[in-house]
Amino acid sequence: MRPSADNRESGFEFETLLADVSSRFINLPPADVHREIENAQRRVCELLGIELSVLWQWSVAAPGVITPTHIYQAQGALQIDQLSEEQFPWLRQQMLAGCVVAIASLKELPAAAAVDRENCSLFDIKSNLTIPLAVGGGPPVGALAFNTTRAERAWPDAVVTRLQLVAQVFTNALARKRHELELHESEERLRLAADSAEAGLWTLDYGTRIFWVTARAREIFGYSPDEVISLERFEASVHPDDRDLVRGVIDQALHERDPLNVEYRILLSDGRARWIASRGRPQFTFTGELERLMGISVDITERKRTDDELRDLSRRLIRAHEDERALLARELHDDVTQRLAVLAIDVGRAESTAPDVAQAEAMRSVREGLVRLSEDVHTLAYQLHPSVLEELGLAEALRTECERIGRQSRVELRVALDPLPAVVGKDEALCLFRVAQEALNNVTRHAGARAASVALRQMDGGLLLAVRDDGVGFDPASPGKGRSLGLASMRERVRLVNGTLDIESAPGRGTEIVVWVPTEGEAR
Repeated sequence: MRPSADNRESGFEFETLLADVSSRFINLPPADVHREIENAQRRVCELLGIELSVLWQWSVAAPGVITPTHIYQAQGALQIDQLSEEQFPWLRQQMLAGCVVAIASLKELPAAAAVDRENCSLFDIKSNLTIPLAVGGGPPVGALAFNTTRAERAWPDAVVTRLQLVAQVFTNALARKRHELELHESEERLRLAADSAEAGLWTLDYGTRIFWVTARAREIFGYSPDEVISLERFEASVHPDDRDLVRGVIDQALHERDPLNVEYRILLSDGRARWIASRGRPQFTFTGELERLMGISVDITERKRTDDELRDLSRRLIRAHEDERALLARELHDDVTQRLAVLAIDVGRAESTAPDVAQAEAMRSVREGLVRLSEDVHTLAYQLHPSVLEELGLAEALRTECERIGRQSRVELRVALDPLPAVVGKDEALCLFRVAQEALNNVTRHAGARAASVALRQMDGGLLLAVRDDGVGFDPASPGKGRSLGLASMRERVRLVNGTLDIESAPGRGTEIVVWVPTEGEAR
């Protein structure tokens, strides 16, 4: 004997059905979701004696539009060919609001549901239960409706609760299918973009630690066509000097949900090194769990080679410039200033033997002018090439430059120079000195500062230089013409020694220029 409706609704039979339905949706391929939902609708309706079930979904392509996507109709019931959201405007609003609607009789529908009542009558619907579909408390993605067409029926709380569990199973399956489809479409778009850029696509499965890669990616990394690429295999192909960097970037992307952006070298089977630029982004399941890391890689070996050539050219140009400045400084110091000194001595002798006071006064004026000119030429020679940098080192050169600036300006200048390493590279020392010189020139020419400071100390295997002032400040994004050229010169010098330069300033808030250059190992 078949159990009564009440027994079916509250007994073990429904719990068994629900468990079986839930198990069928575990790891169900997206292509099978539609079939399993309709099969589950049929089994639930047959068990509970329900003649009509409709699953509605909000459209992804057209937000605000809801359409029926899965329909079960019992044999012998009035067959419904087409349903639309316009036929049930009140129920549509309830779905959108995420409200459960349980109507035992059409008489229970409010006056605002007159259109819904009329269309329910046309389809012989006697009672209705509509359950919104939502994931993790988010906005509704659809609704699951159960309707009777042969007789009115009540919807006890126990039945509603059980059918809500069925709705949640459907919701999770649809959300997973939608997530898989969106991911597939994203991968296809990325594949097209990658093909046009001659880039390789890859996906790291977080659970298996195995890469899926395109043929172009295999070509870039030098992997064979049938080779299984694990995370360990990939790390083994990375240049030993870059492995810690790559591991750190991947770990950060996987565990902190950050995008991945890294340039590194790989070693091919013949021992050649190749530069790779990789960008990626972690992907998550519809429940928010980390699932995979998907990205794109490009061979940038030629770009790196070009960058190295340009860097070498810039370095040689700066060195040639400094050599010319040193030559000119020596000429000014050893020749021009000496000749000016001789002229000053000769004029001094003429002054002492002048026949009258007027001529003596004229000679004195010329002599003093020659002395001042000699001092100016000496200062110019120092600015062109500070010999003290080579003779006494970076710290003494900075101290001397600060003293010179302090004598020539009204800026109160504080200097703090920590003990330096025994050996500081020539290029690094010259870089820091020129940056400090340019920064101090900006302080005296543009900042209108009352006080400034220069600090130099060891930090993180390098030297940190900081120049601060309390002047008018400026916008680093749009500096004036003079400052723009000076800042460009600073950046280029710092770049050539693999250092970093940070500028913090704002109108009315002063300026701080911080430079770090490496001193441990090779700077280039």
